[in-house]
Amino acid sequence: MWTSLVFSIAILLTTVFYLRRIGVNFTLSSLLLGLMLVLHGPLYLYYTRVWGPKTLFFEKILSAAPDGEVIPTLDLALALTFCSVCIGIALCDKVLGISRQQIRDAIGAWNLQTVRVSRGFSERLEIIATIGLLTLGFFILSENSVPHVLTYFHTAASELEKIAMRREYGGSRFYLLNLFNSNLFPFLAFCCLVALRERAIRLRPIAWAFIAIVLFEKAATLSKAPLSIFILQLTVVEYLRRSLKVRFGVALGFAAVCLVLFGTMTAVAVREVSGVSATLDFLFYRVFMIVNESLLEYFAAIPSVLPFSWGSRFSWLTSILQAEPSPPTYVLVAAVHRGVMGSTTTAMFIADAWADFSWAGVFAFSFLAGFFVRWLDIELIVKRGKTAATISGLALGHYGIFIMLSTALQTAMVTGGLILVLPLTVAMCSAFKWRPLDQGATGLKHLGRVEQT
Repeated sequence: MWTSLVFSIAILLTTVFYLRRIGVNFTLSSLLLGLMLVLHGPLYLYYTRVWGPKTLFFEKILSAAPDGEVIPTLDLALALTFCSVCIGIALCDKVLGISRQQIRDAIGAWNLQTVRVSRGFSERLEIIATIGLLTLGFFILSENSVPHVLTYFHTAASELEKIAMRREYGGSRFYLLNLFNSNLFPFLAFCCLVALRERAIRLRPIAWAFIAIVLFEKAATLSKAPLSIFILQLTVVEYLRRSLKVRFGVALGFAAVCLVLFGTMTAVAVREVSGVSATLDFLFYRVFMIVNESLLEYFAAIPSVLPFSWGSRFSWLTSILQAEPSPPTYVLVAAVHRGVMGSTTTAMFIADAWADFSWAGVFAFSFLAGFFVRWLDIELIVKRGKTAATISGLALGHYGIFIMLSTALQTAMVTGGLILVLPLTVAMCSAFKWRPLDQGATGLKHLGRVEQT
């Protein structure tokens, strides 16, 4: 079908843009576009043309939209998404007056710089980590989290039983604590790790204890992904102390770490899966296939069964309008294909954008995603360089991008912490002002930074 050709051309152009303009590195824009290409590029075609049609659930999803236009529509929506993200990145460079060479020079300079840790950063971190340690310790004891975690990771219960356990006991009863466990506390843990590795903190036991308690809080969600991702983030933070570039050997190493982490979590949390082959099959489906299956669920349900909401399901909007809030889209979409309320279907950010604003939402949210993450790259890497706070900000941004690729953009901004990356980075370090050298200067034109204490 002709939409396959349009999608393939969009993937080809995006790949060229990615390799020539961004490159393979640990910048936020590279991670966003790179993961999109990996998860929703050729593997999307494989799911919709090869893997999916062999399953009964695939046919059940398509049966929700009898007009048969679901896959062509999704082809075009993904093509528009890739192009819009690239446009957002390119326009951000244009608006901020940053050239491709300046970005490359900043990434190269990062590799040569030492990690700058100001005295103000260390002093603030010691105080905040101590307060955070006491606060988290209080909630762990008051909510009796330790027995729940031990039971979850040691019991031989089935996956369905563990899902029920997660809904009953996972996380905290307090929304704000869950929110901070998702963004603020991990950011501070990354700061602690950098300070420890740079020998820039006096209360080393406090810093190690804070990292450990945040690790426990991830386990207390009673879910595989948060704990594995946090451990992976700590690994990335350690690597960011040296470099932003991703060489082939490094990429293989991180792939091996991911495989071991998620394989171990699968063996612990899903007892029905045993053996290397079964574990690999399970991970392939959960990592690569289900992300495209979820997109298909959204586009089959909307608008054939569920109408476009035009923003009416935004909780803040219903509060302003004093309207009766309806169930979230991820619940309604799951109910369409499973026939019962209670299960959920989450997908990358364009799924909710489509559900809320149709084609306009796909374009606008994709453009905003590309523009925003590129702006963060420029603020952290080009303007501030390698500091303990910017390393931690990048690691938090990586988590926000993961959330963006598994749920709504607004969730990635708040819960994923993308909107907090720059404020937290600035708050945790003495400001480094950017002063471009004169236009005739050669090399990196923005190394003139003045530290304020």
